[in-house]
Amino acid sequence: MAKWQRSELKFDVRSALTLSFLRVNPLPYHEMRRGMIIGLGEGQWKLTIAHVFPEILNRNKKLHLLASQNIDGLDHKVVSDPRKLYNPHGLMSVLVSEPMDEPLAIGPTDPIYQRYVELVKSNIKDIYADRPARQGKSSHLWPGPSESTPITLETFGDLLPEKFKEACAQEGNGTYSVKPGSVLFDRTLWRTNAAGEPCDAFQEVRNCDLVLVMGTSLSGLSIDNVAHMAGPLGVPRIVFDMTEAPVASLSREGCWTPERDCHLQGPLDVSVLGILRDMQWLDQLFDYLPHLCLGSLNVLRLFVADNLIGDVAMEYLAKVDSATEQEHAREQHFYEND
Repeated sequence: MAKWQRSELKFDVRSALTLSFLRVNPLPYHEMRRGMIIGLGEGQWKLTIAHVFPEILNRNKKLHLLASQNIDGLDHKVVSDPRKLYNPHGLMSVLVSEPMDEPLAIGPTDPIYQRYVELVKSNIKDIYADRPARQGKSSHLWPGPSESTPITLETFGDLLPEKFKEACAQEGNGTYSVKPGSVLFDRTLWRTNAAGEPCDAFQEVRNCDLVLVMGTSLSGLSIDNVAHMAGPLGVPRIVFDMTEAPVASLSREGCWTPERDCHLQGPLDVSVLGILRDMQWLDQLFDYLPHLCLGSLNVLRLFVADNLIGDVAMEYLAKVDSATEQEHAREQHFYEND
């Protein structure tokens, strides 16, 4: 078995991200994901301005659906209507027992998820220990063992819900199931929104007035078809990207029409800030300053300094500077020696 597993990983490391592999050996999956699992549980990361933009659209009754490729769950911190939030590729911030459809825990603050985070800290080694903290290393804050040990349903003890007891017994036969809810390569996309209601993003393309393509090169994921379908349906698209890659993909697959479609080529946060300014929604962004990461706070400060004047500029700059100071102090905990 070990020889087969090594051969699979040597041929394609993504084999570790399949259910067929995880069921017999969950360690490569957990070793690859250790830093992300712990970071989500510890609240290590904050949002960009682009993460907040869909909720500002929602506040102004302009959001039909956010179909997010992100698996970190950060958009769940701000999007207030779960019916408008769809994560087809699943979420690392949800805990599952494969192949059951019902989650074991929803959200990093769930006591079961927190127990899982502690198990990952104590059971899973840090294979990125030779890298800087911002490139995957997690053992500088959360030391791991020299060798990894599988995490099973049994290790959750009294926290384990009754409905998972049968799956727990099956793990005793040498199979494993516990993992975050991101969709494995041999599993199907999620079919429900964050409210648990059926959701078909491809069907919803027909019901929207505009498709925003943000932060993706459209390199071949299934959900990319939302953007590709819009063209032949006559739905305008705005592409936010530094490169020409998504426009080239749409030109090949989805009938790019310059008279109807638009490419905002530049840094994503800067493009969003320009829209917020022109729509007179910039003030609404300041309700979310505590959610913004340091990089976005720095971009926001430069934008305010370059585009606003007078008392309003001074007021906004003071708010950004205060938030930046607080975020600097918070980041010191995670990146003390960085």
